[in-house]
Amino acid sequence: MDVAFARLNLRNLRAIFYLVTPNETTFPHVDEVPRYVENATSWFIILIIAEIITLHFQRKEHSFALNDTITSISAGVLSLLFKLGGRVISLALYMYVYNHFRIVDLPVESSLTWFIGFLCQDLVYYLTHRAVHEAGVFWSFHQMHHSSEYYNLSTALRQACLADYGTILFDVLQSFIVPPPIFLVHRYMNLLYQFWIHTEIITSLGPLEYILNTPSHHRVHHGRNPYCIDKNYGGTLIIWDRLFGTFEAERDSERPIYGLVDNVKTFDQLYLQFFEFKALGWDKGRLHDSEGKPLFPGLMNKIKAALWPPGYFIGSRTRQFFLWRSMVNPKEGVPEVRSFSFGIFKNNQFYPY
Repeated sequence: MDVAFARLNLRNLRAIFYLVTPNETTFPHVDEVPRYVENATSWFIILIIAEIITLHFQRKEHSFALNDTITSISAGVLSLLFKLGGRVISLALYMYVYNHFRIVDLPVESSLTWFIGFLCQDLVYYLTHRAVHEAGVFWSFHQMHHSSEYYNLSTALRQACLADYGTILFDVLQSFIVPPPIFLVHRYMNLLYQFWIHTEIITSLGPLEYILNTPSHHRVHHGRNPYCIDKNYGGTLIIWDRLFGTFEAERDSERPIYGLVDNVKTFDQLYLQFFEFKALGWDKGRLHDSEGKPLFPGLMNKIKAALWPPGYFIGSRTRQFFLWRSMVNPKEGVPEVRSFSFGIFKNNQFYPY
């Protein structure tokens, strides 16, 4: 209890919003980098409670549900138990590549190095995040985070326990340039920043919407409306989405409806964590049409079913992006959802905004 209260300081609160300076977050060795995420957990709980109280007074109780919130927090706890192994492997591989194959020696104590690390981490996060949405079975490492039909601060904690294992090779991309302590600091900060943008309370941040990933932009990312699919992958910055053509603004005329394209009607933690591995890695390639003919005949088509975009079927138009295929039209096959500018349908009940 004393440790939890000790962590309730402004430094840990500022870290959630990336409001830190290079001087206070620069360390000569990786073992000196604080565990920023664990240090912020007390603030997570306080901010979640504050959001629930605010939504209650705004008469928006439909924006959260106790069973869903418990599922999200449980997923967060479970992910922390599994993350240790993924982080150890990732950091060990990162340091090995950095020590043997780096192409430049950037001074760790330099503010310029800190900002280079910030940009590298954010770009690599964009690529990683896009890959786990578009590269077939890799979606299984991330879909847990999108399985909630609610969008609030507890949703930020709804993490897949194997997520870090699926993204190890992407982290290593920075190791040719960025010193390990700088990489680790920005990896923590990038993740922390994404906590507070999981809210419907904040509508717009004005001119900052052009540069930063904001609650508005991330609401679109979590939407299952056709216009929301495969959009707004950014972590801290939204500039990568604008640059690579994946940006989509939130529409007042069609508010995002959250969840998976095909929502799973269960709060079973283990099922939510792992069902997609079987669905994409095995079941999809064995699908048949109404006449009993295989939708993915032959070995190569079955491999495509597992590794190409989750929405891919034979005849879908795809294109190469970086190391994977992406859908030319992400809306393809995505059903319309009931959404209005004045309210939403949820669980067959209408709630006004």
